[in-house]
Amino acid sequence: MVRKLITFLGTGKYDPCNYELNGIKAEPTEYVQEAIIDLYIKRNTNIDEIHVLLTKEARENNWDGDNKLYGKLLKYPKVNIHAHDISSRQDIDIIWQLFDTISNIMEKNDQIVFDITHSFRYQPMLALLSIHFARITKDVQVDGIYYGVYDSKVEVKNFPIIDLTSFVDLQDWITNVHAFIKTGRVEGLSEWIQNREKAISQEERKSTIDLKYVRELAKNWQELASALQTNRSMDLLKTAEKAKESIEAVKNVMLRPAFTPLNELLLNVESEIESIADEDPIYSGIAAIEWCYKHGLYQQSYTLAVELMITAICLKHNMQTNNKDDREWATNILNTTIKKNQKTNGSHGEVEDEDRGIVDDLRNYSDLLKILHTIKDNRNDINHAGWRNNPLSSKVLEEHFISMFETYKTQLLNYYGKR
Repeated sequence: MVRKLITFLGTGKYDPCNYELNGIKAEPTEYVQEAIIDLYIKRNTNIDEIHVLLTKEARENNWDGDNKLYGKLLKYPKVNIHAHDISSRQDIDIIWQLFDTISNIMEKNDQIVFDITHSFRYQPMLALLSIHFARITKDVQVDGIYYGVYDSKVEVKNFPIIDLTSFVDLQDWITNVHAFIKTGRVEGLSEWIQNREKAISQEERKSTIDLKYVRELAKNWQELASALQTNRSMDLLKTAEKAKESIEAVKNVMLRPAFTPLNELLLNVESEIESIADEDPIYSGIAAIEWCYKHGLYQQSYTLAVELMITAICLKHNMQTNNKDDREWATNILNTTIKKNQKTNGSHGEVEDEDRGIVDDLRNYSDLLKILHTIKDNRNDINHAGWRNNPLSSKVLEEHFISMFETYKTQLLNYYGKR
C-alpha cells in the first residue's frame, strides 16, 4: 500500500503561512503541499509519494529555483517526488487528458491524499470524479481531500486546512442509494454504512445512539431484500415489519452529518416497505410483487404471483396457507380450473364433489385465469432456463408481466373479496 499526495501547483506568489488541520499546526511555509506532508509526519503517518500537477507557468513561478516547492520537498528524503506537466488551455481534449493523468497516477490499493487548494475552475470537480473512478476500478482508498485557505490581504496568516473528504462519502451515498432504489440491492449500502460506523467509532473511541439505529436499519434492510430476492414469502411480513420499525427509529434520532442522506432515502422506500408489512398476506404479497418487478426481479415476480393466488384460495376457504397438503389442494383446484377455462383436458382431472363450487366460483374470474395460465407458463419457461420449445425472449417475459400485472392485481383482489 502506497500513500500518494496528489496536488495542483499554483502560479501566484505565496507568503509564509501557519496551516492547521484537526488541531495540529504545521511548520510555517509558503506551500500548502509542504504543510500537508509536515502534518502527516506529526501524526506519525508518512507520505510515500507526492505527485505535483503543474502548468508551464506554475513550473516557472513556483517549482524550479531557490526556495521553490521542489527544493523544499528535497528535505523529505522518504518522499518520492513526481512532477506532471499539464496544459493551461481550456478545452474538452485537455480536460480528458488531465483526467487520464490523474487516473494513471493512482494504482491498485493506493492510499490517496488529494490537495485541491490551487486547482482551477473545473479541476476540483475533475479531481473528485477521478478519485471516484479509481476507487471503483482500482480499489484505491481516500485518506483525505484537503483545501488550504489562503488570503494574501490579511496580515496574520494563520489558516485552516479544510477536510473535504466527506464529499467522497456523498459520492458513495449517491452510488449505493441509486443501486438500492433502482435494483433493490442493499449490499453496497449496508457495507458502506458498516464501514462508516467503524471509522466513526475509531475516531470517537465510542459508540453512539445513532450508530446503533443505523446499524440495525442496514441489517433489517438486508434481511428484507434477501427474503424478496429468494422468494421467502413466509418471511416477508416479519422482515418488512422489522425494517419498518427500524425506519421509524432512525427518523426519531438525531443523525450525524455522515448519515443525514438517510433521510432522503427513507422518503423513497418507506411507503414500499410499509405496504409489504401489511398484516393481510394478500395485500402484503401484492406489494412484494410490485417491489420485485419494479426492481427487475421478474423470476421472483412470476413465482410470487402464482403462489399468492394459491394463498388466496386457501384463505378464502379457511385452509392453512402454510400447510403443505392444503396448498397442494389449492394448487390442484387452480390447475383444474385453468384447464377448464382453457377448454383443454389436463392430467389434473376432476376435483372432489365438495370442491365443485370452488371451481365454479373461480371460473367467474375468466380474465384472472387466463393471466394465471400465462404466468404459470412463463414461470416454467424461466425456471427451466428456456430449455423448451419456443422459449420466450427476456424482453417478452418482462413485457408480459408488466402488461398483465394490473389486471391480475384487480381480479385477484376481487376474488379475495376482503376490504
